Amino acid sequence: MCSTSVTTRPLTETGPSGCACCVPRDEAPATNQVREGEVPADFSVTGLTCGSCASRVTDTLGELDGVRDVRIALVPGGVSTVSVISTQAIPSTVIATAVEQAGYQLLMS
Repeated sequence: MCSTSVTTRPLTETGPSGCACCVPRDEAPATNQVREGEVPADFSVTGLTCGSCASRVTDTLGELDGVRDVRIALVPGGVSTVSVISTQAIPSTVIATAVEQAGYQLLMS
């Protein structure tokens, strides 16, 4: 007879949106500092509810010419801050179009 044992593991904790990608984790130290000649810019984006949403925006913005890094301070269901570091200034209208293509909305100030 086979002696198979079953191990029970707890489910991953879920965040307010119901998925595990929104659970707060220890933040890694920022390694992508702004280098000389680069342009940092922060944008307010609504509609992001989880890590998958953030990945979609990060991937879309990362395809724009000159973008070196994209970071998102996710606020599920609220206003998230999207930080972009680029080698040149990128007009907010270009950022807004990319965010909308990803399915979200940039708040223009």
